[in-house]
Amino acid sequence: MSEPEAGGAALKGLNKILVKALRQYGEAGHGDEACTLAAEAWSLLRHDAPQEAERMNGLLHYLTAPGKPAGAPKA
Repeated sequence: MSEPEAGGAALKGLNKILVKALRQYGEAGHGDEACTLAAEAWSLLRHDAPQEAERMNGLLHYLTAPGKPAGAPKA
């Protein structure tokens, strides 16, 4: 595996962990903070890793879904 491929795999793995952690953080009642961090991550990823930025976009949609206030615990 070449260095860029290895870096891409590491980025995907780290991003997956970050999405999971921020989702749990939001569900624990820290929705605003989770959204802020997800937006910062999206901003960093959007040009060089658009697929990974899209994961953050999906997380932002999840955290701000209608009928589920950001930070509301899972039912």
